Amino acid sequence: MGNFVGKILYSDLQDLDVINVVDGSVLGTISDLEIDSTTGRICTITVKCMGKLLKLLNPDKGIIIPWDQIIKIGEDVIIVNYNCLLN
Repeated sequence: MGNFVGKILYSDLQDLDVINVVDGSVLGTISDLEIDSTTGRICTITVKCMGKLLKLLNPDKGIIIPWDQIIKIGEDVIIVNYNCLLN
């Protein structure tokens, strides 16, 4: 994932908008993380949908994005590579 170095709190991640690099859309905000209990590494993030179309496609689960599809965690946003046709 990008050039992220250091530590960040989950509560800080929840406040950041998740932006899709594919089309520039705001997908939503992080609602959950999946962590591998063996390695302690994050496997996926779950994004609470903001857009009407995204809510129709995935009303309950949100969008699940693999950790390796996160391009950058910045101070204001998280940039991801999400192609809804492939997921």
